[in-house]
Amino acid sequence: MVIEMDIMEILKFSSEEKITRMTWWLSGLAFGVINMILGMVIPAGIATNIVGLLILVPAIAFWVARLRDRGHTEPLAFALRIILVPWGFIECGFLAGTE
Repeated sequence: MVIEMDIMEILKFSSEEKITRMTWWLSGLAFGVINMILGMVIPAGIATNIVGLLILVPAIAFWVARLRDRGHTEPLAFALRIILVPWGFIECGFLAGTE
């Protein structure tokens, strides 16, 4: 199975980019591993918070791309599903996207 996506377009919050559930799960796993490794390497303090924020931006971009695949286009729809993490997690991780 080939996963075709343009990561730079996703990070620019491009309105054309959509990702599948598998891609969303793999990106979440990758962000988690990166965050864990950097958390072990970088001493606690301000630097840890900065790294966390730097990982948060691409993670939100992937959430938005996945929500676009679910058919959402409005910024409020993105915000509600990202803020209400349990529902956003169910919608992004388990429900199929639009064709």
